[in-house]
Amino acid sequence: MIIGIYGFQDAGKTVLVERLVKALVGKGYRVASVKHTTHAVSVDSQGKDTWRHWKAGSDPVVFMSSIETAIIKHPRISEEEAVRLVLSEFDPDVLVIEGNKAGDYPKVRIGDVPVRPGTVLRDPPLRTLLAYVEKEVAVERVRKKLPGLYCGKCGLDCDELARAVVDGKRKFADCKELSDLKVEVLVGGRRLVTGKFVSEIVNSTVRGMLSSMRGYEPGEEVEIRLSAMKTKARKGKGKA
Repeated sequence: MIIGIYGFQDAGKTVLVERLVKALVGKGYRVASVKHTTHAVSVDSQGKDTWRHWKAGSDPVVFMSSIETAIIKHPRISEEEAVRLVLSEFDPDVLVIEGNKAGDYPKVRIGDVPVRPGTVLRDPPLRTLLAYVEKEVAVERVRKKLPGLYCGKCGLDCDELARAVVDGKRKFADCKELSDLKVEVLVGGRRLVTGKFVSEIVNSTVRGMLSSMRGYEPGEEVEIRLSAMKTKARKGKGKA
């Protein structure tokens, strides 16, 4: 899950982020963080080897030492791109974003800064924030196991059912489209929604095709990758 921490400078955002991250890691969660600033500053500096690589035309530049790896990208990418990169490459349980007020995710206000859309807590003690984050992680884990059709056949949508399961009010079995086949279809890294019907069709079609191929063993896990197709330009469609 993603949680944002925002407030005026010196309001205590970094202290709260530090305490939250430490508490989550201590409980076994994988945590990543993003620090956002409105100032035109850089972790690189003029004259350093990485800066010289960039000025020569490299982008991004990767710095590696015996203790860390840093990826420096010019110019800045959007927060949405940074979030997608962190989530897809490192798959944290929790991504904490400090400093940005505009993202479309739950946020925590620190201090007297005007309340922004998506704010779920205001100046919370650590235990309250920790409890909120842990519950949202639990809900997200349940939601990922649901087909995501939002069909309403169980009387709820998938988000509501996930919360009800976490609260102990409903069970996974209440989902009418939950398949035992565990079929996942990913396009561009994004999971497409699949119910029982699609899962059964994909499973039977792919396994039926593979049954005639040497090296395939029934029951084994199967992964198929299709490269993106290049669209050919139509002839005779020149500029006017």
